[in-house]
Amino acid sequence: MSSHWRRMDATAMGGSLIRWPTHLDSYGGCGTSVYVLWPEDEDVPMIVCSAGLDVHAVVTEEPVGPPCPWRHAFPDLGDPDIEVAQRSACLLGVPLLGTTGGSWALRDPKASADASMHDAFAGFWNAAESDSTRSALRTADVPSC
Repeated sequence: MSSHWRRMDATAMGGSLIRWPTHLDSYGGCGTSVYVLWPEDEDVPMIVCSAGLDVHAVVTEEPVGPPCPWRHAFPDLGDPDIEVAQRSACLLGVPLLGTTGGSWALRDPKASADASMHDAFAGFWNAAESDSTRSALRTADVPSC
C-alpha cells in the first residue's frame, strides 16, 4: 500500500464505532460506509415513538458481503425493476456507524505474495459484528437463509 493511501485511509475515517482494517491493502479512495440495518420484526413487541412511522432505505451502491443479510432487508434485490429492487422492507432504523474515504481489499490466499493487488483481488472488506467497537451496538441476529 502506498504511503499516500495509508495516510488517506488513516485520516479520512469518521466515527469510532468501527475497527477499520488498516492492516489490509488499500484499494484507493472510493470510500466505505458501515450501516446497521434494523429490520422491523412484527413478532417482537417494540415501543416506538410513532407506531405509524415507516422507514425505508434505498440501495444506491452495490452491497458488499454475504447476500443473506441483504436479502432480509432488501427482499427484491436483483429484481429487474430497479424501483422495486433498490427499496428495502420496512425498517426501524438505519444508523450510520462510520465512514471513511478509503476502502480495503482482500487478497486471494492462493495468490503469490508478490502478486499485485490487481492480480490477487478477492473482493472488498465488509464490516462484520466483530468489527464493532462497542458491544451495545452489536446488531441483532439476522435470520438464516
